[in-house]
Amino acid sequence: MLHHKRTSIRRVLVLTLAAVLLAVMVSACGKKNEAKGDQLPGAGQGKVVASYNGGEVTQGEFDKYMAFMEVSDPQTAMYSQIPQFQEQFVKQLAVYKVFDARATDKQKQDADKDVATFEKQFNDAVKKQPTLQDQLTQKKLTVDEMKKIVKVLSSANQIVKVKQSEITAGIKDADIKAVFDKSPSDYNIATVRHILITTSDPQTGQPKRSDAEALKLAKEVKDKLEKGGDWKTLAKQYSEDPGSKDNGGLYEKQQVKGWVAEFKDAVNKQEIGKIGDPVKVSYGYHVIKVESRTAVTYDKLDQATKDKIKQDIVNNKLQTYMQDEQQKLNIKVTLPAPPVPSPSASAPASSSSVPSASPSSSASK
Repeated sequence: MLHHKRTSIRRVLVLTLAAVLLAVMVSACGKKNEAKGDQLPGAGQGKVVASYNGGEVTQGEFDKYMAFMEVSDPQTAMYSQIPQFQEQFVKQLAVYKVFDARATDKQKQDADKDVATFEKQFNDAVKKQPTLQDQLTQKKLTVDEMKKIVKVLSSANQIVKVKQSEITAGIKDADIKAVFDKSPSDYNIATVRHILITTSDPQTGQPKRSDAEALKLAKEVKDKLEKGGDWKTLAKQYSEDPGSKDNGGLYEKQQVKGWVAEFKDAVNKQEIGKIGDPVKVSYGYHVIKVESRTAVTYDKLDQATKDKIKQDIVNNKLQTYMQDEQQKLNIKVTLPAPPVPSPSASAPASSSSVPSASPSSSASK
C-alpha cells in the first residue's frame, strides 16, 4: 500500500516515550547504583525476573509496567503474552531503571513536568473515552502508579535526549552525502499510476485471495489498460489502494525512497510511458505505469530530504550506541516459563499466535 503509517489515539498517553521507544531494543550506560532512581510501583514484589549490573526487576514491577504499556498502546497487548517479546520488554524496563538512576536533579525536574502533562492529557482522554478508567481497573493499575512509571520513563528519556544531541552535533554534510551516494536512485522523483490487487487485508493481514487469483486479476487489468482502458475507471473498479483508487491510481512527483523495494525498483527501471508486467509485493500485485522520472543529484537535493537523511543517521547511531551499552549491563532474564498447553486443548484458529505485520507498514513513507 502507498499510504502513511497510522498512529494510535492512545499514544497521547505516552507522549514522553517518543524518543525512548526509538527501537525495540534500547540500552543504558555504565554501572550505577539504583539508589538515586525512582521506585516503580510493584518494586520488590514477587520473584526477580531480571538481574543486571547494579539492580534487578521483580515480577511485581514488571506486571505494573506491562499493564501501563498495554493500556497506553493497544498493539503492545497483542504481543505481551509472547515469551520472546516479554523478554524484550523486561530488558527495556531494566534499561529504563538504569537511565532513571543516572538522571540529574534538573532532568528529574523536567520529568516532573512531563508527569504533570501526562496527568492532564490522561484526564482529558478519560472524559472522551470513559472506558479507559475501566481498563485501569481491569489491569489493577491506578493513575498514581501510571504517573510513577511515566516519571521513570521520562527521566530515562532525558538521558537519551542528551546523547541524541551529542550525536546530532557530530553529523556533517559529508556524512549525509555518503548516505546519498550509496543509493542515489532512491531519491529519484517520479509520477506514477498504479492499480493494486491485494492478496491480504491491509488492516488485519488476513488472506483475501490466492496469489494466483491476484496475479490473474492484475494481468486482466493490464490487458484492459493496454487496450485503451481508462485509468480512472479501472482504478476505481479494481484498485485496493485507498490512497489513489479514486484518483486514477496517481501518485505525482513522489520520492521513490518512500515505497516498498519492489515497487521502488520497478518505478526506477520501468520504461517511461509503458505499462509494466504486474509487480509482486508481499501483499499482492501492482500494475504500474511510470509517467515521469527525474534523477536528483546531491546538490539539487531539497533540505527536507537532507534533514531526513541526517535524522536516519542519528537514529541508527543512537540505536547502535544503546545496544552496545545494553550489553555492558549483562542483563539476565529469569521470567517464568510459559505454561505448556494441555494436549486436550483445542487448536487455535490461526497457525501462529504472533500477529502478522500489516502490509501497509512495509510500504509506508
